[in-house]
Amino acid sequence: MKILFVAQNFQMGGIQKALINMLKEISLYEKYEIDVFTFSGGELMNDIPSNVKVTTGNLLLQLIATPFAEVKKRNNVWHIILRIVCMIVVRLIGSHNFYSMLLKKHRNNCHYDIAISYFNDVPNQYFNKGTNLFVDQFVIADRKLAWIHTDPIKANFNYEACVKTYKNFDRLLCVSVACKENLINFLPQYQHKIQVVYNFFPIEEIKELACQYTPFHKSELDLISVGRIENSTKRFDLIPHLCKLLKEASINNFRWRILGDGPDLLSNQQLALQLGVEDVVEFVGEMKNPYPFIKCSDVFVLTSAYEGYPMVIGEALIVQTPVITTDFAAAGEQICNGHNGLITGFNIQDIFQVISSVMKNTELLHNMKNYIEENHYTNKKAQEQLVLEFDVHDRI
Repeated sequence: MKILFVAQNFQMGGIQKALINMLKEISLYEKYEIDVFTFSGGELMNDIPSNVKVTTGNLLLQLIATPFAEVKKRNNVWHIILRIVCMIVVRLIGSHNFYSMLLKKHRNNCHYDIAISYFNDVPNQYFNKGTNLFVDQFVIADRKLAWIHTDPIKANFNYEACVKTYKNFDRLLCVSVACKENLINFLPQYQHKIQVVYNFFPIEEIKELACQYTPFHKSELDLISVGRIENSTKRFDLIPHLCKLLKEASINNFRWRILGDGPDLLSNQQLALQLGVEDVVEFVGEMKNPYPFIKCSDVFVLTSAYEGYPMVIGEALIVQTPVITTDFAAAGEQICNGHNGLITGFNIQDIFQVISSVMKNTELLHNMKNYIEENHYTNKKAQEQLVLEFDVHDRI
C-alpha cells in the first residue's frame, strides 16, 4: 500500500512530533510504502525513519512554511525580504490563489492508495496552510484523508472555508473523541466521514531517552511545563502569576521549570522578574530531549486554553509523572481524574487551588504515581483505529 503524508514543516511542535511518531509506527510494516512531502524542513527531519522517502518544497515554499520568527533568526537578508514580499502578495491576491501557484509546481504524478493532509491547515490565517489544498488538487489517490488536531471552534476555524476545503476528502480524522464531537457540531453535514485516531507514542524510546542524563538537583517539589511559549493558546504567562500566588500562600519549597521556545518567551521572563518569582521559576529553553526533565519532576502542569490531544500529557504519563491539566475538551480521555492526574478549571484561582493542594498532600502525589506505574501507557487503541482507516481496501 502506497501512502503519502503532506506536512507544512518539521519544526519542533506537537503536530510535527505526532507525525514523526506515526511514521515510526507504520514504517515498521512492510506492506506500507511511505512518502512524505513537506513544504519546509526543521530540526525534527532527522527523526524521520530512514525507510521513508522525503521530498521538500522549493525555496519559496520553504520560506512560506517556516514561521517568520525562524526566518529572521537565520540572518539571511534576501530570505527575509522574499518572505516579506510573499506576505504582501498573499494579502493582495488571497491565500488560495497564492498557494495554488506555489503548489502547482510541486504537483505529484504518482498514484497513491492514500494521501494524507496531516496539518490543521487553519483557514483563517494567511499562512500555516496549503496541505489540504495540495492533497485535494495536486495528488492522485484512491482515498484522501485530513487530520484535525484541535477544537475547530476555539481555534476559530472559518465555517465556509471548511465546508469547501473538506468536501473532497473521504475521511476527517480527529485526534480525540472530544475533537470529533466538536467537529461534528461544527460541520454536521460531514459527520459520516469524521472518525478518531489517537496520537502514537514511541513508548520504549521515550523511556530510554528519559534516562540519558540527570537534568537538575531535586527540590522538595519540582513542577514542569513543556511546549511552544505562546500565551494566547498555551497560557504560559499564567505560570509566573501562579508562582506569586504560591509564594504569597507561604509555599516556597518548589521549583517550576518551563521548557520550550516561542514568541512570548522574553515577555514571560520579564513578567517573572516583575512579579519577583525568578527564584522559583526557570525558563530552560528548547530541549531536543526534554524527557529527563519530565521524568525527574514531581508534577507536569498544562495550562492551555484549549488542546486537541496534547502529546506532552502522554509523554509525562509514559515516564510516570502525574499531570495537572486544565479541563480542555479531551482532558478526560488522557487523565483519569484523581488517579493519574488532576483536571482543573481554566481560571487561575482554580489552577492555584489544585497545585497548592498537591503540594500540601504528598500522599495524593504518591498514590497517583503508583497508579501510573501499575497502568502502563500503550498505543493499542491508536493501532486499532489506524488499521480501520488504512486497511479499508481489505474490507471492500
